[in-house]
This record gives sequence, C-alpha cells and structure tokens, in this order.
Amino acid sequence: MSLESAEEWVKDRSREKVDPWNFPIQYLKGVGAKIAELLESQSFHSLWDILFFLPRDYQDRRKLASYEELLEAARNGDAMMSKGKLEKYFMRYSPRSRRRWMEAKVSVKQEQNGFPAEVQFLWFQKQLEYIKKNFPEGSEIVFSGKASLYRGRPQLSHPQMQKTSTELSPWEFGSVIPIYRELGGLSTRVLRKILFHAIYREELSSIPSSLPESLEKKYSFPNFMESLREVHFPKRWNPLDSERVDSPHFRRLAFEELFYMSLALKMKKDGQSEESLKKVASFSAQNSEIKKLLDALPFELTEDQQSSLKEILKECSSTKKSMQRMLQGDVGAGKTVVAFIPMILSAQAGFQAALLAPTEILANQHFQNLIHLFPELSHRAVLLKGALTPKQKEKIRAQIASGEVDLIVGTHALLTESTHFKNLGLVVIDEQHRFGVEQRLFLKNQGEWDPHMLVMTATPIPRSLALTLYGDLELSVIKTKPKGRKPIETHMVTSPAKLKSTLRKLLEEGRQVYMVYPLVEESEELDLKDVKTAQKDWQKVFPELGIGLIHGKQKSSEKEKILRKFIEGELSILIATTVIEVGVDVPNATVMVIHHAERFGLSQLHQLRGRVGRGSQQSYCYLMTRPRLNEEAQQRLKILCDSNDGFKIAERDLELRGPGEFLGQRQSGIGGFRVAHALGDIGILESAISESRQILEEDPKLQKAENKALNFYLEKWWGDRIKFAQGS
Repeated sequence: MSLESAEEWVKDRSREKVDPWNFPIQYLKGVGAKIAELLESQSFHSLWDILFFLPRDYQDRRKLASYEELLEAARNGDAMMSKGKLEKYFMRYSPRSRRRWMEAKVSVKQEQNGFPAEVQFLWFQKQLEYIKKNFPEGSEIVFSGKASLYRGRPQLSHPQMQKTSTELSPWEFGSVIPIYRELGGLSTRVLRKILFHAIYREELSSIPSSLPESLEKKYSFPNFMESLREVHFPKRWNPLDSERVDSPHFRRLAFEELFYMSLALKMKKDGQSEESLKKVASFSAQNSEIKKLLDALPFELTEDQQSSLKEILKECSSTKKSMQRMLQGDVGAGKTVVAFIPMILSAQAGFQAALLAPTEILANQHFQNLIHLFPELSHRAVLLKGALTPKQKEKIRAQIASGEVDLIVGTHALLTESTHFKNLGLVVIDEQHRFGVEQRLFLKNQGEWDPHMLVMTATPIPRSLALTLYGDLELSVIKTKPKGRKPIETHMVTSPAKLKSTLRKLLEEGRQVYMVYPLVEESEELDLKDVKTAQKDWQKVFPELGIGLIHGKQKSSEKEKILRKFIEGELSILIATTVIEVGVDVPNATVMVIHHAERFGLSQLHQLRGRVGRGSQQSYCYLMTRPRLNEEAQQRLKILCDSNDGFKIAERDLELRGPGEFLGQRQSGIGGFRVAHALGDIGILESAISESRQILEEDPKLQKAENKALNFYLEKWWGDRIKFAQGS
C-alpha cells in the first residue's frame, strides 16, 4: 500500500475532484431528488454505498438471436436479445377485468430462409402513449426480455427496446449486463444505468489500494476498482453462482469485507478488555462437586453436553479474562441443563448467576426446571418477570441487591436501572439474538466483578455464519439429542378430512396436540385462517375435548393459566400462534400441526416442530398446506420432511432464503454483508481472520504508516454496522 493513505487521498482538494466515497448519491448521473429519496430510504447515501449493491445475476447480451433462437428461448422461458421491425400496435380491452393493454406485432428474420416471422410484445403499464410516440410503427429496434410461448410464437412482456438508429446503451445492449433486485421500487433497468455511470466515474480510476500491498501480492488479488467493475459488468458471461466461485474479483472483495470485519471485531474486543478494570469473577470446582450435581440429574448428559460443560467450566476458572461463549444447540438438545451447572457452581463460589430469557413463558420454564432438577436450591432462586406486582418486584430486587438470593431467572425486567446485583459472576442469555449488545453490556457492567457471559441459541447457525456474526464469542455446539428421543415423523398434508381423521385417532390414544396458525385475528388482506376462528371450528369437530387458545396479545397471566391447563392435561389441543416457538415443554404433547406451513421459514418450522418429541413416545408433525404449492415451497417443506437435523435444515434455509431473511434482517445482507457469502466463503473468512489478527498483533492501534489507510477503509466497510454483526 502506498504511504499516501486513502484518507490523505480523499482530503487532497488540489486534485480538484470530489471525494468519491462520500459523494452524495443525489448527484450521481441518473439520480435526482426523487430517486435519491428512495435510495436513502434503503440506506444508500453515497457513492460507496451504491457501488456495493451487487447483481443477483447476469444476462449475456453480446449476441443478437435469430428467430429460431428466440423461439427456443420462449420454450424454455429464457431471456434473449434480438433485432426486428416494429410493424403495428393494437390496443386491447377486457370488459371482464376492465383491464386495458397494448400489443405490438414485431417481425424478426428467420436464419434458415431470411423471411420475417412474427413476435408479439405486450405492455400493461400506463405509459402506452409514450411507447407509441418514441417507437413509432416501422421502427427498426434492438430488444431484450424474458420470452414465453403464446400460440406457437415468442411473446415478450414489457421488453427493453432501443432504436438501431441510435448508439446502443452499453449498460443494456452488447455486453454482459447485471440483473439487480428491485430496490425501493426502482427497477433493475434504472439501477443498471445508475451503477454503470457510478462505476466508471473518472476519479475512481486512481484511488490507492484498500488492502496492504503484501496481502494483494500474497493472494494474487486483482486491483480493487477493477474487481468492482468486473462484478458489476463482467467481460465474460457466467451464472452468478459460478462467478462467485471462479472469479478472482469476487474473492478479492469478499476477502476484503471479511478482513475489515475481523479487524473491527478484534479491535472492539481488545478495546473492551483494556477498558475493563474489574477483576474477573473467577470460580472453579472440584470434580467431586461437579459429579454430585450431575448425579442428581435424572438422566445422563450426552457427549456433546459434557464436552460443552467442560469448555465452559475451564473458561470460568480463568482469572485473566472473563468467558465470552456461545452455546449453540438444536431444539431439545439440552442446552439449559448445561447452563444450570456453572450457574450453581458460581453461586457456591459466592457469586450471583443470572439467566435472562426473552419471554415470560420461557423464563417460567427455566425457573421450574431449575427447581425441579435441584430442589434444594429453591430458597436461593428467584424469578423476576413483568407480570409480577410492583411490590413483588421491589421485594425480589431487594433480595438481589443484598445478595440474599444468588440464582436469578428473569425477563427484560432484569434490564432496568432499579435492578442491582451485589456480586454478579455469571450471565446466561437464552435466545440471545432477541437481545442487543447494549442489553448484554448492561448486565456485564453490573457490580464490582467482570462476570462471565454465556449466550445460548436454539437457531442452529452454520459454523461459518456464527464465526462471521459473533467473532467476539467462542463457540460450543451440542448436536446430539438426549438418549431415548425418537426422530419426529414429519408429513405434508393437503386434505382437511385426512388431517381430522389422523388427529382423532391420536387423540383417542391420549395424545395432546399443538396447532399453530400465522394470524391472531381474521385479516381482509390475507386468505389465512386465524387462531380465534380455528378454535371455534375445532371445538365443533371435537366437542368432547378441551381446546385452549394462546397468542401474543393475551396478558401474561392469561397465557400462563391456559398453558398450565395444557401441561396438566385439562386441555387436549392447544391452538396458538408462534408464541409457543420457544419455552413450552410438555412431554405428552406429541403432535404438532402447522397450518399454512408454506408461510413460515424452514428454521421457524423446525423450532415449532421442536415443541414435540420431548418424551419417549413417537411424535408427529403435520404441515398443512394448500393443495397446489409452487415448486420452491414444495422443495422447502420436503427438506423438513426428510430431516430432523437442525444444522442441515438451517444451512438449506440459509441457501434458499439468504442470510438476511434467515435472521430476520432484510437489509443489504447480514450485518451489512455486501459481498461475502456466509456458507461459501468459510475458507476466505478463516484467511481474513488470520491475516487481520497478525496485523493487530504487530500494530494494535493501526498507527504504522503502512496501516493508516486501514482505519479509513475500516470505517467505510463497517462503520456503526459492526454493532449488528455482534448481535444488536
């Protein structure tokens, strides 16, 4: 890297050129006030932001297709570019739909005999007069679009057109063109023009490298701007999936993004360690003490549970730095019991331990399990939740502040300024993705000790994604299920009559049933059954049975009352929304029915399915869907029917939906990932982590001359987005 840092370069006004990275998006060619407003609403504010809005695919528009090739493309539903003559327009109107549209007859020469053959164009948009005016009958045009077959002829809807008498736009014709996902209502055509002019701005040609020269040489990376231009407008055609693997330009940008992410995470983590002046709440236990607790359990821990427990206890004994660990495990894998052991050992060593859960249902479940498994601890444990009266909360908070209790289970009620711990030594956070960094730090900063932190997740995040999102956490994984658990049989069902018959048989055997629906109340916009209507309908089918209803709009006390009835067997069927996704553990409930299953993500379906299969009986999950599903929906649900492995399901869900939707973040990628792929780039990620750590070992503050530019690009790549990468 040149000693002239990127920061110095962009500040050098003697060049009489604007700062390319902070250039306002409104002043880019093709962007006015209205489009700028749309882009800014999607978090695109500068030239830098828009340059990393990468294509979702490519089309090869370097060659004009003959009529025969166009006909073949229409049979396959492919996109194609060709040339022809716009012969005649026809206006159409449908009295039934009251819809108006325009058709055009276009002649394209046949390769075999040179005679013209007919192609049909369709437009359903409002700008019909504009099209007729700018492309009058008789115009010779180049056109492109996705072709379909209609009455034996190729047909294109809303084709892209340009007169052959004008110079062809290089971002539309005669090259490999990028296809972008629609952004804020902007079409791929508009975005393609904006990106073309942005990527070829003159001042971007001479910017200094954004990686150390030593790394560029070591990995034979191409130039930064060359890579950006190639991923937007490649010189060769390749499907995107292949291009991501084969292209050195994608590899360079993916490495760079992950390299700067790793730098940011490591610097943040090291900075927090330096800032902490507290002593680590170190505690250890004799093997005999651990054995006594494990012997008290009515079951034996699996190998994965034992291994994870060993890793946790080893770090809790450190006096140099506090534990920062994620315990990852599939639904029903037994994460909580692993967390209970260090909590109890922490209390026995004179510290307090707090377990934070996102819902009252889950907090209740944890508290009851703790007392059930270790009844002698009942006088030392408390449950703090929002549903308690102010007087009850005040009493519990006083017990926590005085140290009278040392095992605390709670919800967000723990995260208030009126909650003070006397000597917090261990924090356990369940379903950690529902809590932010600030909430983690609130507990971390309590009291005079630096407590250990154990976060748990039932979302089986692939290792590469966990490394990427939570680079500040060590990782323990529980994959195996407790002994005696049978795999849950999962079936797709489209016939209501068949479902009723199956359920009747299982209910007669004494089984209990969960039924999940996506809505609480009826919706005019969505053709979906809601839980309130469903309860009435099922009560008519099974009038002799108790059928309960639980959803998120109910008061906590009401939900607890209904859940208690279900646990005690007073209710045979529990109809619910996804409020039961976590925290409900009823061994006799062996049947899960998920209505409108195609509306849920794979990982969420797997979480819901995990409510059954908790006992030794065979459990079943029925995915109720419409009779006709599209191919993608069928493929997704088949994955669930074929596998009970949450890690495999999570990987497939990530592949199908993308990382943003997988974690409920639909921005430009997970934590702002623009280039890197959570599953495919694990090798690149590991190299990036290794290189960034080596640089920071030699220059922790990046103060050396050759590293100064790293600070500039670190801010550009990540900025405050690093917060989400750590779980905020």
